[in-house]
Order: sequence, then C-alpha cells, then structure tokens
Amino acid sequence: MPDSSTALDPVTGLPGRAWLEAELAPLLAAETGNQVAVLLVGLDGFAVVRDGLGFDAADELLTGVARTLEEVFRDRRPVLALLPGDVFAVGLAGEHDAASVGEEAESVIAALSRPSYVDGVGVGVSASVGVFLVDTQKALPAEAIRSAQVALRRAKELGQTRWVLFDPVAGHADAERYRLACGIAGALESGEMAVVYRPHVVLPDGEIITSLNAALRWRHPELGELRPEEFSPLAETTGMTVALGRHLLTETLRTAGEWRARFGDDAPMVCLTLPRRMAIDGDLVRFVGQELDRNGLAHRHLMLCTDGPSLLDDRGDLLGSLGELARAGVVFIVNVTGLPELELLPALDVPAPAVMLTGAIIDALEVDDPPERAVRAIRQLVERAEELGIKVGARGVLSQEHAELLFGIGVVVASGPYLPTYATGAEAETWVGRNFPMG
Repeated sequence: MPDSSTALDPVTGLPGRAWLEAELAPLLAAETGNQVAVLLVGLDGFAVVRDGLGFDAADELLTGVARTLEEVFRDRRPVLALLPGDVFAVGLAGEHDAASVGEEAESVIAALSRPSYVDGVGVGVSASVGVFLVDTQKALPAEAIRSAQVALRRAKELGQTRWVLFDPVAGHADAERYRLACGIAGALESGEMAVVYRPHVVLPDGEIITSLNAALRWRHPELGELRPEEFSPLAETTGMTVALGRHLLTETLRTAGEWRARFGDDAPMVCLTLPRRMAIDGDLVRFVGQELDRNGLAHRHLMLCTDGPSLLDDRGDLLGSLGELARAGVVFIVNVTGLPELELLPALDVPAPAVMLTGAIIDALEVDDPPERAVRAIRQLVERAEELGIKVGARGVLSQEHAELLFGIGVVVASGPYLPTYATGAEAETWVGRNFPMG
C-alpha cells in the first residue's frame, strides 16, 4: 500500500501513475516464469453521470468504483491506482494466461454493472477493460501501461462493455493510428492539409464535367500523402472533424472565388462532402453563407454532398439546414448505398436533385459477368429516381467499361479512379470551361 509520502487522489484515496510505475517495476523485473497482468478499467459514459447528477455524485460514484475493485481483487494483492481521465489501473502478479485474465476482466465488468445508489438513483456503471499480459523481464512499466491503454481504446471502439487483450501486432497498428490522430491539429495548423480535386463527369464519354469534387489530402512528412479515408475517421477521436470540414470548405471556396473572378461562367462548380459532425452543426448555414460572401460567390456556385446516416442523425437539424441552404441556391447531392436510402429523400422532403450511388451496389458491377441481381438493383433504383425527378450518378467507377455498363442501366454521372487523379487547384484549371452544372 502507498506510504504517507505518496500523493493520493482526494476522492478515491488511490495513488497515481508515478506510484503505479514504481510498484510495477519490481514485478516486471522478477525472475522469469511468472507473468504480470495490467488491467485498465475505463468507465463508459461517465460524463453522462457527471452531467446528469453533478460533480458530487460523480465523485461518490468514483469512490464506489474504487471500493468495488478493492473487493474484487481482495485476495490477489493488487496494485491499484487512478490514472488521468478517470481510468482505474490494476496490476496483478502471479500465474496468468489469456483465459484467466479474461475471467478477471469479466468479473470487473460484472461487478461494476450492479447498480450503485447515488442521490437515490440506481446508477449502473458500464466499463471497458484493456489488458496487457507479459512475461516478467520483457516490458518496462510505462510500456505495460501504454499497451493496456491501447487495448482499452480498442475495447471502447468495439462497442464498450467488453475487454480486449493487447495484441502486439494489432496493438502496434492501433498505437500508430492514435499517434496519427493526435497529429491532425498540428497538421492543420502547419499547412500539411491540402485540398485536391477530382471531376464528376457526364456519361458515357466523360467529356462534360458537372463539378470538381474537393477533398483533403494530408501531406505527412513521414508517411507521404494520406487519403481522407486514412485520417478522417481518426478526427472523430480527437474532436477535429468539424475543424477539418471547415478547413475544406474555406479553402475550396477560396479557390472557387479565384476561379470565378478569372474565368466567370467558365469556372467549374465545386462540390464537397460534409463530414457528419459538420453536417449536423447548428452553425452550418451561417458558416457557409459567411465563406461564400467572403469569396464573392453566390449560393448557386456551391454543391454539397451528404449521406443517409447524416440525414437521420438526431444530434442536429441537418434537414432544416438543407432546406435553408437549398432555398438560397446551394445544390445538394446525397450519397446513397441502395433503394432504402433513396426513399429517405421523399420521406424527409430532402431538396436534392441528384444522388450518387456508392459502395457495394457499384462494386458488384466491376466484374466480367456482373450478377443479374446487381444490375436489377441499380435499374430499380434508377427507375424510382426517375419517378421522383432525381438524377443518378455513381462514385467509385473503376474503368471505362464499368462506366458504360452503368450508363446502359441509366446512371448519368460518374466519378472514380478511372478518371484523372486528384489534382491541386492549379492543376485542376486544365478542366476550366468543361463544366456543365448538374441541377
């Protein structure tokens, strides 16, 4: 147990990370043959308790969790500590294997799920557990804690209320992802995030451009150029999604304004996909209008894309924003994966003149002999879209043959790898004069 000189958390009475590392050091340096397990216990949704019941109630709950962990491991002589972020650490020495340490983690999850009464409210604490299991003399304390942190993050990503055992191969990949996520803010500030463009074209020959689709590329100093799908999901974990979306919109409209000033009506229409967190942001309408005004553009000079899940997200008022922006002249395109998402447009009164098919429904046709059911699925969607007065395009078109097959079914616009690769704003000027706005 901690001595009188050890700083203890005033709420739980547990020591912190420095003490934990000091206690783990001799365990990890012991003779080989034993193993050390480090369990990090993260409370799922703890912020809801704090916000709903107040700080005093949250402190009472944390104290209760500490006492529960002491009770669960009372016969194991555990090393217990509280880490920043309200994460509890448990260090165990002795005979372990993946099965036994899994049972330990399950017992923690079960014990914490039993309601604790705080201010008369029975609060059940959901917990995720990250586990690092290592032979002695094979890890330093900081490494053991960091590995358990990676496993805890993975447990939360997989849906919470579960435990994950650190795997060196997957854990290394996860650690690299989290490291990349932490660098997004700095990359944005240092100018490593660049806007690039790819055309959307009219089928079948692709000679007429409907718009230039803008996306971010991260020009990473060590990893080279990263595509949006490689870093955009990571932005959710660090709260940078809206910042990236605003940077994309600001830079795209700045370039579009320059093109409009130089080329007039020959300037291409620009299109960009709103990250969901930005799409549902209550400030979307004001921000779009502000950036259009700043660059001497009208609302009709902008095309925005969103998707079905964003339309159904109840955290914001995207439908209200869409209506207001559409009435001002912004053109909206919705990315859909099938007929059910197309049916959201009339059901929700979404002001979109066109949809872009994406995902498996398009990929299924990129074979020598596409299955009839795949062709039929797109044909049915196109027929329904025609009834609604909606044009149909396709993302992810891989070849001219793919494009011609889609055109034969009724798809009129395409984008994808078979077209020119993403280009900078300066390079995209070669497409000036070839645009024909889709509306």
